[in-house]
Formats: sequence, C-alpha cells, structure tokens
Amino acid sequence: MNMLKASEVIEIFLNYDISNVKDQSKYEISELDGITNTSFVVLVDNKKFVLRIPGENPDVINRLSEKYNTKKAVEYGLTLPYLIFDEDTGIKISEFFDIYTYKAADFKNKNMRNSAFNVLNKLHKSDLIFKNNFSPMNVFKEIADISVSIEQEAKEVGIKIVNKLNEIGINNHPCHQDLYSGNFILYNDATYLIDWEYSSMGDNYFDFADLFWQNEFDFDKNLRNEALNEIGISKEDEIYKFEIFEILSMITWGLWALKRSPKDNDGHRALNKAIKLSIDKKL
Repeated sequence: MNMLKASEVIEIFLNYDISNVKDQSKYEISELDGITNTSFVVLVDNKKFVLRIPGENPDVINRLSEKYNTKKAVEYGLTLPYLIFDEDTGIKISEFFDIYTYKAADFKNKNMRNSAFNVLNKLHKSDLIFKNNFSPMNVFKEIADISVSIEQEAKEVGIKIVNKLNEIGINNHPCHQDLYSGNFILYNDATYLIDWEYSSMGDNYFDFADLFWQNEFDFDKNLRNEALNEIGISKEDEIYKFEIFEILSMITWGLWALKRSPKDNDGHRALNKAIKLSIDKKL
C-alpha cells in the first residue's frame, strides 16, 4: 500500500464521515484482488470496512441504476448491505463481513452449486423491477471494434443470435448478468450475490448461461448435464436457447476483455469459440 493510495483512502473516509481520524498510523489498509475495481479492507476506530473505488470499464455503467438495483437486492436479502454508495463517483463503502468467496471449482460441489442456483432463482422469481443498466443483447455492438476482423465477425454472430432470440422469445426478469465465481459469497452459511454493476431487467437464461460459461461448466460434461437438470432446462428448445445465450456471453465478455486489452488471450479464445459454435449451430 503506497503512501498516495493510503492518503486517498483516508480522505475518502473523512469526506463521507465514516471516521474523523486523520492520523494515517491509526489506519490499517490492505488491497483486495479485483478485475476492474480497486477495493480495500480498512481498519479504523476498531471497525473494519470495505471500500470500492471503480476502475475504468470498457462499457459505461449507470451508477444510479446500480445503486437502485443494489438497494433493492439488499431489501430482498439477496446481497449484503452497504453504508455509502455515491452514485456520482461509484465509490461504495460497506461494513466488513467475514465471507467466503466462491471459486469456479466450488460449482462442482452440489450443495454449493445449488445454493448459488437458489439465490439466482430467488432473484429471477422476485417481483423486483430493476432499472436498466447493461444489456447483453446490445452491448457487444457498442464495444466491438469493427476494424479488427475477429471483433467484426463476433459482432455479426451476436446480431444473428439476438435476431434468433427475438424469434424464440425473450423473458423479462431482474438479472445480475455478471456471474463469475467471485460474485457469489457465503456468509453465515447462506449464499449471496455481490457486485450489481451489470444488473438489469433481462432474460434469466442469460444469467444461467453466463454462470456456466464464466465458470467452465463446459469442461465437465457430467457436471454440465447435471446442472442443466437442476435448473430445469431439459427440453430440446430450452437447451437450444440456453446454448445460444452461452455464445452471447462468450461474445460479450470476449469483446469486453479485448476492449480493456487488445492482446488479451482469454478474450481471443472466447471469441474464437463463440464463432466456431455459431458455425456448428448454423446461425
């Protein structure tokens, strides 16, 4: 933790009246791992907090929508509460909770996997009306660099998928829409979702397809088939819709990764796989 970052963290705590302690020696600050945002655990006044400072995202996040959706998720017991959420800056401060963060391998554990499915089903079946924020049906068009051949091809595949999904029919449920393992946590033996930056109204099939893709369910055929049965997707038409949503997830996050770093190997792999699968399905 360098001096500049420490001073910035302390200034934030003073500005939001979390503490009136100005002496840096009275703070213990440690950085948490994160993909885009920078987060810190801060100990001051014998209390622990988590501070999130938003990073540069390839897409534009509507922080007002994120705050509204997060508040609603808190009220429904889907996520842990926060103390401060600045809709202008995206800075968020929460009480520190002693949590366990899911790893991709945890979805091989049936109990943990079904706990994750249950919290997702609770979200999808709720009467929550989220403010619109992020749409996987559209965002790939906005972030694709059509001067790069693989991105142009991925965008064309995405458009075909969206057209096909519109033919099939789109559901309208409150969705999380960024379901990599680290956004599932265990607290007091219950599973919660965190980080609602991409939450919006959408199709619940995308949420499950995104969870499968981001957590490598496709690497284990038995796990994939068992999990599909657990979420109630078994009919041929249901599986088809699910699978093309998976391709859309690959395109969305593949382009997102390349927008952050044009040489991102995972981004290239995701787009190449999406394009191959679209050919296999004759989209």
